[in-house]
Amino acid sequence: MTESYCPTDLPEISWGTHACLFYQNQHEIVKTLVPYVQSGLDQDAYCLCIATEPLPVDSLRKALARRIKDLDRRLRRGEIEILDIHDWYLRGGKFSCSTALENCLQKGLDAQERGYEGMFITGILSWLTEAEWDAFMNYETSVNRTIGDCRIAALCDYSLETCGPCELLEVASRHQVVIIRRDDGWQQISMQDEPASFIEQSVIDQLETNIGQFATLADRIRHPLQMLMAIADLHESEHSETIRKQVQSINAVVRQLDAGWADTRVVREYLLNHDLARSHPGSVRGAGSCLHPSGYPDSHQNS
Repeated sequence: MTESYCPTDLPEISWGTHACLFYQNQHEIVKTLVPYVQSGLDQDAYCLCIATEPLPVDSLRKALARRIKDLDRRLRRGEIEILDIHDWYLRGGKFSCSTALENCLQKGLDAQERGYEGMFITGILSWLTEAEWDAFMNYETSVNRTIGDCRIAALCDYSLETCGPCELLEVASRHQVVIIRRDDGWQQISMQDEPASFIEQSVIDQLETNIGQFATLADRIRHPLQMLMAIADLHESEHSETIRKQVQSINAVVRQLDAGWADTRVVREYLLNHDLARSHPGSVRGAGSCLHPSGYPDSHQNS
């Protein structure tokens, strides 16, 4: 695995590159996609942008216009195309792995026939749900296998807020390069040799953060509920039964938080069993030893 850091501009993207970007917010997308498109134009590429929230078509167009002064002319000439996801990934209302791959490769060939050196394509993937995930990962695998022989460069944009540790690993393993925004620059990591290595610390950090947040939040809610129940019992009134019912409803939500906490522990233990945390013995406790702050192993105590 190789890493590089570029403090001023986007690392160079060459033909046949299949890269993924992990972003935190709209600002990071803009700081990456705009120079990516400019890089494509500098290489005489046709540039295709697939947009959606948090950077929909109009917002992406405005962001590009701030750096590419002749954007309108390039759009009219077809050098740059900005499409909504429903005009590309979800054309016909449903994602199809084979259709998406065929469209991507054909667009690249069309670009060359029109006199361009090739195609730079990028897509924002915040629209992905559990229903499309497996099919899209199959698509990413297919792109990764075929793009090396094409005059195509692809940058896939994934939100850190919607990708859990397992998803991060899955996405990274299906790309040649990972790009992460770091302060005033980018870190580019080659995944050719060790597709999981770069993300070990991120996985461990996120799991530990999630476990702590789930547990703390659940207890911060549960303790006041216990006081409300005690008050309702000690000072019986016409409102006591209503208070009890509301406390029970809120406690049901707290149990959902507990379930999320338990699920995160399962993921962490899975990774531990697969030796992903071997190089971070101090940051992750042994499997099964991460207790809820309440002292209850599963924190499913009754209020």
